[in-house]
Amino acid sequence: MQYAKAAAAVLAAGASAALAALTGDQTISPLEWVNILIAIATAAAVFTAPNVPGASVTKAALAAIMTGLTAAANIVAADSSTSWWQLLSAFGGAVLVYAVRNTPERGLTTA
Repeated sequence: MQYAKAAAAVLAAGASAALAALTGDQTISPLEWVNILIAIATAAAVFTAPNVPGASVTKAALAAIMTGLTAAANIVAADSSTSWWQLLSAFGGAVLVYAVRNTPERGLTTA
């Protein structure tokens, strides 16, 4: 699958949204919305980053940077345990983006 890394990032974004909606007080706080938006931006960044054989960790690095942003938001304005679960989801997503390999289409190489 050529978009396996992007699919992993979308899965992490969906988990972040589900965690915010279904855990804690079952309302989405402003911090939880920020975490969801960071997760969506992560998925978009992973999707749009090119598949470059010489830079095989570019997509994972983008996901790790976005996980750092989620952590920073939680440190600055932590107001619920759900936001920390979202951070764990973002970290898991970054690990998945690193671990999952895109498969090339005919004649193309991917990272």
